[in-house]
Amino acid sequence: MKRKIIFLFLTLSLTAFADTPSHAASVPSAPQYVEAMAGGTQVAVTWDAPSSTGGESLNYTARVWTVPPPTSSPVFASCSTTGLGCVIGGLVSGTAYYVDVIASNSAGASGPSAMKPISPGNAGSPPTNVTASSDSSGRVTVKWTPPTALGTGQFAWYTAEAFTGSEVSAGAYVSYCTADPASATSCFISGLKLGVTYYVQVRTVSSLGSSYPSTPRFKVFTGSSASSTPTPKPSTSSSISTLSAPQSVKAVALSKSVKVTWKAPKATDGKKVLYYRAGIYTKSGVLLSFCKTRATLFTCTLPKLTPKVTVYIGVVALYSGVESQRSNLIAVVPKP
Repeated sequence: MKRKIIFLFLTLSLTAFADTPSHAASVPSAPQYVEAMAGGTQVAVTWDAPSSTGGESLNYTARVWTVPPPTSSPVFASCSTTGLGCVIGGLVSGTAYYVDVIASNSAGASGPSAMKPISPGNAGSPPTNVTASSDSSGRVTVKWTPPTALGTGQFAWYTAEAFTGSEVSAGAYVSYCTADPASATSCFISGLKLGVTYYVQVRTVSSLGSSYPSTPRFKVFTGSSASSTPTPKPSTSSSISTLSAPQSVKAVALSKSVKVTWKAPKATDGKKVLYYRAGIYTKSGVLLSFCKTRATLFTCTLPKLTPKVTVYIGVVALYSGVESQRSNLIAVVPKP
């Protein structure tokens, strides 16, 4: 009798196990590397997929708040998509907003991504007349006309970015270059593949956030009109530099912030360092935010970070019209 009971128990257990889905979805983690780009009355939001999708394809919702989350206040506006970006309209120019993104599948919604502050109108206007051309190596030279309105924040730099898609909600980010000062009109993007179509946009970045990207994205095919003479390096480019990076970079985790210290670079080619920029980057090297110091200071603090979420820190030296190589990225986790 005892053996029959044990057999029956094992039979029922195996049946129940067989009826349980072997690939049940789990709740995804939060989207990563959120970027908010503001126009006059709208915000374009992009992000990377979560580190864990929960085993299913995802839906995303980008949300705009009038007070910093977490908050009990209602969402002011939102957009939803299965892609990695969307545009939210109906915002008020000159108003401060806060943006985050959540991912969801059949198991539920993720926690929110790190929050990004943005101020439509105040962040500045994007450059105009954006064009791009490729040389025989696949290097793309991007040119633009500086905007007439730089916004009310302190100008930081222009960022030209290459994607594999023509719309903000389609196509993967590939690479970028930056240019400074505000009068800069070009930079070049290296490391692209030959024989591939890319789409290029340019943004103005200030202390109040990023402008809306230039539209439409400019289409360029690498190597299609190659000549025997490579495109000359613009004086404002920062994609390739023989100037060495700042040395002995250290990042110390503090409460919701990171303190960064460094030493002067070895090779300056006789140039005078004007500023240093310590930045938060994605793991792949895309600059997200920064703090900037004059040449006589070798430390600054990156504030308003999400506790227990890894960030990547790098430092560059800024000269007149060019920047140094970036220091190797350091991973650090801000404290609660």
